[in-house]
Amino acid sequence: MNLHAPGEVRNIVYSADGKSVTVTYRVTLYGTDAEIFRESTGTSSVEEVGYGDPVQKAEAMAFRRACARFGLGLHLYHEE
Repeated sequence: MNLHAPGEVRNIVYSADGKSVTVTYRVTLYGTDAEIFRESTGTSSVEEVGYGDPVQKAEAMAFRRACARFGLGLHLYHEE
């Protein structure tokens, strides 16, 4: 996907109290004469124990949300 729709982390912000981290992610689709992008954010608690570090979890959340704004992967969220 990165060849046709590269993504990039735009911003990583820790809360003032240091208890959460927010990542802004942008996915860009390039066409023949234009490009379009969608951005979204993901937030994770620094104190939450589980798989991955807080920045990794926030980035994954932001990536999924940015893709969903294009309509990519929406079928994964619907029950049949």
